[in-house]
Amino acid sequence: MATETSSAPREHPSVRLRPVSPGAIVGASAGFVLRHARDNDAGAIVALVASVWSEYPGKTLVAAADMPELLTPATAYRHGNGRFWVVEAHDRIIGTIALMPSAEAGVVELQKLYVARDLRRNGLGSFLCYLVEREARERGAHAIELWSDVKLLDAHRRYEQLGYRRGDALKTYDDTSATIRSYYRKELDPDRPAVFDGAAQAAAALARWQTLFHLGAESGAAQGVVKP
Repeated sequence: MATETSSAPREHPSVRLRPVSPGAIVGASAGFVLRHARDNDAGAIVALVASVWSEYPGKTLVAAADMPELLTPATAYRHGNGRFWVVEAHDRIIGTIALMPSAEAGVVELQKLYVARDLRRNGLGSFLCYLVEREARERGAHAIELWSDVKLLDAHRRYEQLGYRRGDALKTYDDTSATIRSYYRKELDPDRPAVFDGAAQAAAALARWQTLFHLGAESGAAQGVVKP
């Protein structure tokens, strides 16, 4: 599962963000750690993204040209008023996701959703999307948007399960792979907490990750440890 886009910093001085330190841990249990990215995660993050891209014909990552923000993820996203999270399993980065303010006021952009192949289909991708929605609501955003490579059909199905709707817009990128991306958007109901609208089994998998990292779907905290 993956989504990607370039990340030009966008300043929104009216949004007051709680400060986070690079590497700050959000939750940890059973050998899994959810934390904010550090700049020295760059090598592991680039390796994960390159591995996911290699699953698709014609997809090649040259980070310095295609996604230079990956070379200093903490700094790049801090400067853009964004967030970049990683999930580790026994010191190996197995998942990433990021958020940046959109050019449109009151909207944030979901970026850098990548999950290692052997850790998919257990709710982790949905949980990472939940993190972005949770942060978006804390910022008072009314919508989340994303651009996803037209080749990444599994990711597209997941977004649609999570309530994202595909638009008509396509964007062509002058990157190593001549990427074409589709536009997706999710409107946020301020009276409804971040939830998963898919099948009960998938919703249960998402809840397990929330519990693992002590992040309740509504309260922001949950008790207990459940290993995915």
